Amino acid sequence: MSLSLILLLVLIGFLIGLSKTAIGGVGMVNAALLATIMPAKESTGVLLVLLIFGDLFAIGVYRKHVEWKMLQKLIWPVIAGVIVGAYFLSHSSDESLKKTIGWIVLLLVLFYPISQRLQKRELDISLRYPKPLRVVFGSMAGFMSMVANSGGPPMSIYLLMRRNSVMNFLGNTAWFFFAINIFKLPFTLGLGLLDFESFYYIFPALPSVPVGAILGRKLVDKIDLEIFQKITLVTATAAGLNLILS
Repeated sequence: MSLSLILLLVLIGFLIGLSKTAIGGVGMVNAALLATIMPAKESTGVLLVLLIFGDLFAIGVYRKHVEWKMLQKLIWPVIAGVIVGAYFLSHSSDESLKKTIGWIVLLLVLFYPISQRLQKRELDISLRYPKPLRVVFGSMAGFMSMVANSGGPPMSIYLLMRRNSVMNFLGNTAWFFFAINIFKLPFTLGLGLLDFESFYYIFPALPSVPVGAILGRKLVDKIDLEIFQKITLVTATAAGLNLILS
């Protein structure tokens, strides 16, 4: 394994930690980076292990900032999305997988300002249509999380539409993805996307995950909500374009 590859894996680990405790949109960048150094399908197994490791730090930091009732209502749509995602993953090529996820991300980013404009006109669709939104965004988060560990954008936009504070946003996200990533693990193993060779990529990245998580926790108190939203949307857009054009 070359030095440049090790350094890239260290960077990915750092960004995973940072995304878990501060800037969630960076998560999509991690998926794109890892898919550039190994086949897209196999990269999902490696990334899943790193994400679960990062989740442990996130739920420890934000254990007091979570809305359990809201998360419970997302369970069935998410399960449905994961199952559909597992089927799609077993029948897709690396190329089609990258482009499908990229287009979904861009559509979600475009949808967010529309929802904000409706809110300003007192047509808050998160209040008027709570169940359809839970079904659509929950199933989409499950699907995208299964096929490319990229469920962050639909979940982020859903939470932003609900006007969560930064701390609640991070707490809900942390526990949501910890649960969904554990649920995905048997599917990932069953599809053969995680084996002993995967740990050659996992081990170099592991030590930098807590470094990113600790730094992210120190930064989050200084991040304004509006800036936080913009960073999330910009990073998701960049990652979506990268998947489409790569």
